[in-house]
Amino acid sequence: MNNPAALTRSRLMKQIQSYGFAVNEAVLYLDTHPNDKTALAYYDKYRRLLREAIRGYEARYGALRADRVDIDGGWDWVREPWPWEYDCGTR
Repeated sequence: MNNPAALTRSRLMKQIQSYGFAVNEAVLYLDTHPNDKTALAYYDKYRRLLREAIRGYEARYGALRADRVDIDGGWDWVREPWPWEYDCGTR
């Protein structure tokens, strides 16, 4: 497992996407195999990794979703480039 605090913004976003994919695929499988203990363990592992990576990203770079924006300093959701804009050269 990588340390989210040591990863670059781009690598951390790719890690979040990878973990999110693994979680979504596990959910699809578990919908039809709800008692598969190996699949449940796989889902739990990647769900925890995803949460950890998201916490690491948000601690360094801000919220990934609007419902997680801290409004103590005002509505800063739109002040920064969107997370997906950093790698594509926009803004």
